[in-house]
Amino acid sequence: MKTILIGLETGATGLLALAAALLTVSESVLRYVAPARLPDWGAEVTVYLIGWAVMLSASRLIRDKMHVSVEMLVDTLSPRIQLALRLFSCVFGVCIAACIAYAGWLMVDFAVLLGERSDSSIRFPMWGYYSAIPVGFGLCAATYLWQIVLIATGREG
Repeated sequence: MKTILIGLETGATGLLALAAALLTVSESVLRYVAPARLPDWGAEVTVYLIGWAVMLSASRLIRDKMHVSVEMLVDTLSPRIQLALRLFSCVFGVCIAACIAYAGWLMVDFAVLLGERSDSSIRFPMWGYYSAIPVGFGLCAATYLWQIVLIATGREG
């Protein structure tokens, strides 16, 4: 199951980034070949695609321990203190990620309430873009919780 979820996360992130790259390249070509056909929504959609890709990839950075840390200092400490610091870091991460996910949910709810839409001709509902925040940080909170379980059961690698 874990492999399937990681594959879905990686695939979705890759497809979103690929779509953003293709859209950017096609807009660049159109700008020189047929500027009159250049849509007014290309840059906007690119931002939406990249925003979602970034939010979906954040939990992978946590899972693969690729986020910013002060390893040089921690490595000088005893294994017991290192374990305590990793646990504290994960608990703190859950709290922060959950707070941001909740704030993002409130932002999505507010955008739905207002019926907020983008300014371009596609009139994209902004809740679709804003929802990347609660989804991304919800995944981060879940990943931190999983790290806590691994640490508590001694299965952390």
